[in-house]
Amino acid sequence: MKKYILFFISTILIIGTLSEAKVIKKSVVRIAFMKDMFAHVHQNPSKYSTAVTTISCGHPVKIYKVTEHDGRSAETFNKSYKFIKVGPYDGYIMMHLLSEKRPKCFQDKYPRFFDQFEMDISEMYNWGRLNDLYLQKRTRVR
Repeated sequence: MKKYILFFISTILIIGTLSEAKVIKKSVVRIAFMKDMFAHVHQNPSKYSTAVTTISCGHPVKIYKVTEHDGRSAETFNKSYKFIKVGPYDGYIMMHLLSEKRPKCFQDKYPRFFDQFEMDISEMYNWGRLNDLYLQKRTRVR
């Protein structure tokens, strides 16, 4: 008898959680291009979150708009990040790193010079991490 009551309660809890689950729909807004040398796609909209992948300058990304089942836009709390898809990875990237048009990248202008560095994946990761944490602001000193 206890088994039946336990089974009944657990099915009610499962059905209750399934009915409260939100249906989220993603739609492509536009295609943008990475404009800095290296950067990370993050798991969450924070520069301190886990990096999903590293992308380089000129790499195209799909910017998504996320909406809930009732049509409301599911915006993130951090407005300086966009939800994107790069290859098989979904994640967040800072808006100021993206460009509408394909930029003229250093590695495209000077490929022979850039290839001499022979950068491996860990070095690309470190340069992308530095770019994430580096503040690029104008000074107010005159």
